[in-house]
Amino acid sequence: MLNVFLTIDTEIWPFSPGWPVRPLASDKLSFSEEIDTYLYGKTTQGEYGIPFQMAILNRYGLKATYFLEPLFADKVGIACLSEVVGLIQNGGHEVQLHMHTEWLSEISDASIPARFKQYMHQFSLEEQTALIGKGIRNLQAAGVKEIRAFRAGSYGANLDTLRAALNNGLSFDSSHNFCYLGTDCKIHPSALMLQPQKMEGIWEFPISFFQDYPGHYRHTQLAACAFNELKTALLDAWQAGWFSFVIVLHSFELIKGKTPSILSLPDKTNIKRFRLLCEFLATHPDKFRTVLFSEIDTASIPEINAIKPLRSRFHHTARRFVEQGIARLT
Repeated sequence: MLNVFLTIDTEIWPFSPGWPVRPLASDKLSFSEEIDTYLYGKTTQGEYGIPFQMAILNRYGLKATYFLEPLFADKVGIACLSEVVGLIQNGGHEVQLHMHTEWLSEISDASIPARFKQYMHQFSLEEQTALIGKGIRNLQAAGVKEIRAFRAGSYGANLDTLRAALNNGLSFDSSHNFCYLGTDCKIHPSALMLQPQKMEGIWEFPISFFQDYPGHYRHTQLAACAFNELKTALLDAWQAGWFSFVIVLHSFELIKGKTPSILSLPDKTNIKRFRLLCEFLATHPDKFRTVLFSEIDTASIPEINAIKPLRSRFHHTARRFVEQGIARLT
């Protein structure tokens, strides 16, 4: 049985030119448009954000981890964070910690660094420990029941990030993204990491990926892969006896066009992919089960030395190029 982690990075970004290099204007008091767009997916044809995602997940009996960014609450208000936490947990899914340090440009808290840097790995171990602690406190204040996992914004973690997570009592990290190594991600294992591995005292659950054409790799993000690419990768991982398969999407991934004062449009391509993925997972319970980090017993994680990356099929990748070309024109 392959454990599938449907992980949804959940965050908001201010509609403000030049942010975060240029701080928000002092009269920027309302974030209702950002909340409607990035969390609820409001469009000209209805909402396609968190409630819509959970409705489909629940229809198929699936579970998801919402990696929720909590630093924004210091600027936007704890009420919004609490509302989202309640929505997710009451829907039968879990909240874990995500962090975009860009929000430090808006936060006044003596316990954490006073100025933003884009990536967690740009901070010292002591600073990262304080930042993760701050994120945990915000989530707890908003009603999160159990915090066991962390993912750095833009996958921008290093080994100190794992040490900082462990210092705060966390058991899991899911920041390692092979496709971002050498740029945003600085978690460099000694060998190719395809399955969970214990590093710096914490279990690292890498984002799954596959080779889509010779010399090139693609991580399993909904917006980045055709459904048949994801389907093939899941089946191949199951056939290979893998323990876990980590898929990424965002709270706003089912909409397109995020512009202030203009309603977004539904992203019909991504919506279709999401529906097909959920249906596929649900109709193969003998092969796949969606799992939450709060359900994982660390003692049960096997050591699987998978050394062969997954591979897409040429016709599936070719179809994705056609699919995405059409989507850009519509």
